[in-house]
Amino acid sequence: MGYILRYLSPYLCFTMNRLLTILLLILPTVFYSQSKVDYKWAFSTNKWDKTTDFRENRALMSKGNISGFIDTTGAVIIPLEYQLLDAYSEGLATAGFIDLKKMEFKSGYINRNGTFQIPPIFDNLSAFQEGSACAKVKDLYGFIDTKGEWIIEPSFEETNVFSGSKAAVKKNGKWGMINQDGTFFINPVFEYLLNYSEGMALAKKGGKWGYLAPDKSVQIPFKYTAAGSFKEGLAKVDIGGKFGFIDPSGKLVIAALFDRAMDFKEGIAAVKQNDLWGYINIKGNWILEPQYQRARNFSEGLGLVKIDGKYGYVRYDGSVAIKPIFDEAQNFQCELARVRLGDRKGYIRYNPPIEKELVIDKLNAKPSDLTRRKIGVGQTITLLDKSFTIKVYDHKKIDGDIISLAYNGAWLLREHLMSSEAVANSLEFNPALGENYILLHAKNLGREPPNTAAIIIESGGQTQKVILNANLQECDIIYFQLAE
Repeated sequence: MGYILRYLSPYLCFTMNRLLTILLLILPTVFYSQSKVDYKWAFSTNKWDKTTDFRENRALMSKGNISGFIDTTGAVIIPLEYQLLDAYSEGLATAGFIDLKKMEFKSGYINRNGTFQIPPIFDNLSAFQEGSACAKVKDLYGFIDTKGEWIIEPSFEETNVFSGSKAAVKKNGKWGMINQDGTFFINPVFEYLLNYSEGMALAKKGGKWGYLAPDKSVQIPFKYTAAGSFKEGLAKVDIGGKFGFIDPSGKLVIAALFDRAMDFKEGIAAVKQNDLWGYINIKGNWILEPQYQRARNFSEGLGLVKIDGKYGYVRYDGSVAIKPIFDEAQNFQCELARVRLGDRKGYIRYNPPIEKELVIDKLNAKPSDLTRRKIGVGQTITLLDKSFTIKVYDHKKIDGDIISLAYNGAWLLREHLMSSEAVANSLEFNPALGENYILLHAKNLGREPPNTAAIIIESGGQTQKVILNANLQECDIIYFQLAE
């Protein structure tokens, strides 16, 4: 389509209405073009020295040695006034000041309004998790609640936050694990110990790493020079200088072939092989072959990659979502990614390409008359009554899916932004047609492909739920038949 317009434009000078009339005559009913800009700047951050990724819809910004918070629009919600500041967790953020004369660091916690909920009287603090946080006073750590009161008095050299009612701690130079009342669940005998993750605790003993079962017994022997916690049922381990993945029984289920490996996230892990990064699934099969200079795990449906010295973002199928043009870039968080392009710093939003249609309703048309795309096999629903109702909504994560939906050639929805709120339509089965159908046409892929829609079908007191999936190459379909 773009080619035809470029070819005609030097020679023809028509009004838009006449041009559209000609195009309707010479082209098929449906034609497409894609937006050229695959991202848009949300806001610039050049006025600050540094910013961080978003968490709980807030990001840190700093200038000189003081910091504050901005929201997802770039508005300052906590002004630049803290010398010590960290991200929000469970509604509280660590904040404090530095006494340069005494070289003392004192921190407390501010609430979402920026006022201290817990005064800055501690030497060091962790983020809150499960209602408690690690707090340091006079070289020792203990645990406090959201009021700043001690749950467990300071007696540890190092601590992890509580996770699943247990916390790894270091005492007398060795690591163990405590219960919420401060008693030891695992005695401090390890060189290092991490909290339980998916029922397994990563521990180090004799210079090697192994795993402890929930009953504290050794589930997987101490034999690895490097290892990670279990994520999505697998843990990365170093075998002979290469990384592979084991299951909770200790069985090597993905061979140790990788120079580096990240934990699994969303069923995919970024791995490095022969100086190039790619992505594998939990079976160890390549989703995207090694081809990137750098890669990070997918976040919000997009993978951050480096190509020819520049950063961009890819989809699960390897297609480029945002072209690699950035000098620096981070993963998407809260629908925003922190980037630098030349001298410009700021946050971008993904701007998924929307396929524009010029569609004339063609009542009683066949599905193939409405789209050039492949049409899936679909499924057939039996109706108990000629009159029926459908309700359409996004049943998964709301990620910006835009759809068009047709019934027997009539477009019920055009470029509709999906949400959790259902849109209802009352329909009539037409016995005269060879086939009655609903066609789902994806207008974009959202942030997490494919484009999905849940459709509730109510007929004759019966309710049925159908999930449709579509992409930019294939539509999904439901066929209807009337019960005899």
